[in-house]
Formats: sequence, C-alpha cells, structure tokens
Amino acid sequence: MIDLEILRADARRLEALPQSSARLASLLSTEDWDIDEVCGVVRFDEALTGRLLGVANSSRSGSRSEVTTVEAAVMRLGTGTVLGLALGAAVRRDFQVALPSYGLEEGALWRHSVAAALAVEEAVRVSPRRMPVEGFAAALLHDVGKLVLSRHLTGEVVGLLRATSGSDAFDAATEEVVLGIDHGELGAEIARAWGLPERMAEGIEHHERPHNASTDEGRLLALVIGMADAAAVRAGAPCGGPEQDPEFTPEHAGALGLGADVFGSLCDTVAQRLADVLTRYE
Repeated sequence: MIDLEILRADARRLEALPQSSARLASLLSTEDWDIDEVCGVVRFDEALTGRLLGVANSSRSGSRSEVTTVEAAVMRLGTGTVLGLALGAAVRRDFQVALPSYGLEEGALWRHSVAAALAVEEAVRVSPRRMPVEGFAAALLHDVGKLVLSRHLTGEVVGLLRATSGSDAFDAATEEVVLGIDHGELGAEIARAWGLPERMAEGIEHHERPHNASTDEGRLLALVIGMADAAAVRAGAPCGGPEQDPEFTPEHAGALGLGADVFGSLCDTVAQRLADVLTRYE
C-alpha cells in the first residue's frame, strides 16, 4: 500500500531548518542554557532579529517602553516564544499548503498550528504548573508529519482510512492501523532530521496518545501539545473533520493544572488573539 521506508526517507528529506532555529532549539533543551548565548544566536539572523523586535514592540507586549535590543526583546517575550518565532518563520510557507486528504484547505494547517502554539503561550500565563520551554514550538510543529504523509495518500488509501474510521476524517490511531505508521511518528522523524531535541520529537510523536511516550519529559510535552491541539479546534481553527477533533481530557487537566473553566477561558482568548498573532510571521 505505502512503502514505509520511502515514506520515512521522504520525511528526512524535508527542507532543513535555518541554522539559527536548530541552534536555539538545541540550546534551550539544556537545563543550564545562557541568555547571552541565546541572544548571540538571534543576532546572527537579521530576519529573526527584526521580527523579534517588532513583536516585542507590538501593542500586545504590554509595555509602553520601546525595546531596541535583542536582550530586552528576549526578556520581554520569553525564550519559548522566541523559539516559536524562529521555527514558525522557517516553516510557514510549507504549512500554508492545502491537504485535501485531511480536509484542510490552503492556509488551514498553518492557522491551526499557530492557534495551538498560542494556546501554549496562554497556558504559561494561567497554569499553576511550569510549562516546558519547547511547548510553544512543539505545538506549532505538531502536525508537520501530515505534510509528508499527505503526499502518499492516494484516493484508494484515503478511502480505506475513512472506511476504517467510519467517517470522512481519520486520526493517528486509524493511520497506525491501516498504514503501520501515523503522522505523529513521521513528525518525530522530521524533528530528529532537523536536529531538534529528542523530547520535542517524542512530544510530537505522541501528541494524540500521550500515554505511549516513554519518558516523563516526552509525556508532559505530548500532553501540552494535546491540550493545545484541542484548544485550537475549540477556538475556531480545526485540523480536519469534526468527527476526529481532539478533546481536552481529565488527563490533560490533571497534568497541566487546568480546570474546565480555565481551559474554556483560554480557548476564548486564543480565538480573540489568533488573527493578530498570525501577523507575527508575515
């Protein structure tokens, strides 16, 4: 049906990230990262520096004082957002494509991905638990495997996936049953090929089934992404048909310290902010 070795090789050949993006992700995955080193990486990327200063000086940043240095911008926005900006700028064009197999028109995958990342940004504000620094970036990239898998989904294969799921939409579990691989696993292949930290790869791989993660760090990141995935859909940025929309579960609530009321408010904020945040990457 689908040659899995060809599929995995295709995933590993996806266009490489800019060096600055991969370097930032590697730095921030360590416990003893140094802000001077982070700022040094940003300074060598003129486009990222300009975008970072622009976002830091936007009305949403919450301060009237002008930011004129990379250091001040990083301090104002936080390293998670900085990493998300770097990775988002690198993948935005690819994420704009339509994916008919998944019921996604042009721009829909990008909108969903940014909404998921924004949900993590909001969760950092309201959750009593400490969010992983890679959460924003991992949520942004969580469906990257769909870009590759969709290239191999012929009409016959899509028909089988839909028949197995019992609807026009299908989730990772259905992909695994029919194909022997799912978009999360492919996303992890891509993350590793890009040189991203292993816990980011694990979080992306298991975002629909966090209990399958083999490490505590990977499971926590998978839960963060799963929460963000559900929030993006509830905020009006779906990732496919309604039959397979992700849900905010008690497992997400318990792990992240977000009750149903807080989660609902978070989703409302994401919906209100999404259009503005999309302009960060233009």
